[in-house]
Amino acid sequence: MIITLKEYEYGGKIDVYVQVDKTTDDFKRIYACCDYFARQGAKTLIYPHFTETVTNADYVSIFASLRYTQYWGKCPDFTVNGVWFEHEGFDETKDLSRWRKRASTFCKMITRGIKQSDRLVFEDCGVTRQYIRRNIYNRIHFSKPKQNIAEVYLKTPEGLELLYKR
Repeated sequence: MIITLKEYEYGGKIDVYVQVDKTTDDFKRIYACCDYFARQGAKTLIYPHFTETVTNADYVSIFASLRYTQYWGKCPDFTVNGVWFEHEGFDETKDLSRWRKRASTFCKMITRGIKQSDRLVFEDCGVTRQYIRRNIYNRIHFSKPKQNIAEVYLKTPEGLELLYKR
């Protein structure tokens, strides 16, 4: 069952499945991403996470559009106008004062994220925009196998910032 959390007069909307735990910090971050898209008139839907996926009847019905794709068995976080997105965050309690730690954190986020969807939203971990764009370019053109990345947004306190779009 789906419930509507927020609706904008010009068509934007945030829906959520009732199975989603709305008390987590992760939900608040995903909601903020959906709110950004809904303010622009998009219809967004937040999905639940399952530990048992392809053997779970709820997973099979909720994530049916992922069947026969490389993402079957995964749980992307939300859709925007029917297009899947994955939000990736990091443990903010860790010390990211050194550049290497920030770069490593970003690489871990992108590696986790592209297993869920080709459209990604990352929490800002302090790496430069240039580093993110170069990392994406290298993953698309030089990694073996080449990675499929369609869109990348950076979530900042001001909202989402589009960094890459195929």
